[in-house]
Amino acid sequence: MQKTLRLLWGLVLLFAVVWMISGAVLTSGVIDSGGVGAEAATAIRSLASELDVALAADFPLPLVFVVSGLPLAALALFFVWRNQRAISQSAPVSEDRALRRQTILVTILALIFALFLWNMPDVEQLVRQPDGSLVAQGSAFNASIITYPVRLFVTFIHEAGHALAGLLSGGTVQGFTVSPNGSGLAQISGGSIALIAPAGYLGASLFGTLLFFATSRKPQWTRGLAVAIGIAIVALTLYFARPDDQQNLTVFVVGIGFGIGLIALGAFAPRVITVFLLNTLAILTGLNALFDLWHVVRNPNPLPGGPVNDAANFASTTPLLPPLVVALMWAAIAVGMLSAAIYYGLIKQVGGEISQAVQG
Repeated sequence: MQKTLRLLWGLVLLFAVVWMISGAVLTSGVIDSGGVGAEAATAIRSLASELDVALAADFPLPLVFVVSGLPLAALALFFVWRNQRAISQSAPVSEDRALRRQTILVTILALIFALFLWNMPDVEQLVRQPDGSLVAQGSAFNASIITYPVRLFVTFIHEAGHALAGLLSGGTVQGFTVSPNGSGLAQISGGSIALIAPAGYLGASLFGTLLFFATSRKPQWTRGLAVAIGIAIVALTLYFARPDDQQNLTVFVVGIGFGIGLIALGAFAPRVITVFLLNTLAILTGLNALFDLWHVVRNPNPLPGGPVNDAANFASTTPLLPPLVVALMWAAIAVGMLSAAIYYGLIKQVGGEISQAVQG
């Protein structure tokens, strides 16, 4: 009976997660949904009007799906855990299997938490002021406590990817910077532009992908992994970090702060907390990398006198590929990597547990 209930609540949890992800994607306009997203947005606004709820023109409709699906997901997650606990008390379960089940539940919780943070309103406006200032509107201030540092961390990984690609291709790295508004710059002499240019966006996406996959599939490695990543980030900061043009030390705060934080996480935090935080960081990093690539897709050609983006730099080495095509290729690769990580790191494991529950 408990196994059947666990299976049913597992399906409810899966439905809630799919509801949040698909609804958020459709109404965000990230993909061309053939009018389905527009119809969903119209239906939501009509329902809100009937309920006498006034939605602002710029209200983030993806948040509706996240908020409506989150309680159901949390409830299902609780009952899955409760049923699993009852099963564990009635029948011995191997340590590896128990750890895998615990990791699946924590990973799902991290995914829900990351999606909730990602869909908080006005966060991107908060960190993308052209003059570098920060503007908090509504609930953006609360979300920015977590999302703004992650935004800067993604820029750090982006610029570090350029630096490492420059070294590997024979170039000389003068350093890289991160500014308070979320922008960054890597100064590299020599090396291969064909390797350096894509290493920023795809490097950040690859970092999030591998971190999510490793944390989800090998939870016993997570504490050592957190320490190793923290040490690597501190080392990159000490070797390559430089103040930006306004002499802001943001890159040092981000590098040293995240580095020491990850080392402390791996050294002192319980494994379940480490899995949750690393997976949340991995998902937010991957989503931010995809958002950055989508921005390049929508603005592939640099403005006259403005900064040249990475896609345009790469296109200069391959005249047959314009910046838009390059940006689309990178975005497709990033989506493929993140999708593969979620499938092999989470969905496939959930499928295996459901299959075992049906058979046993």
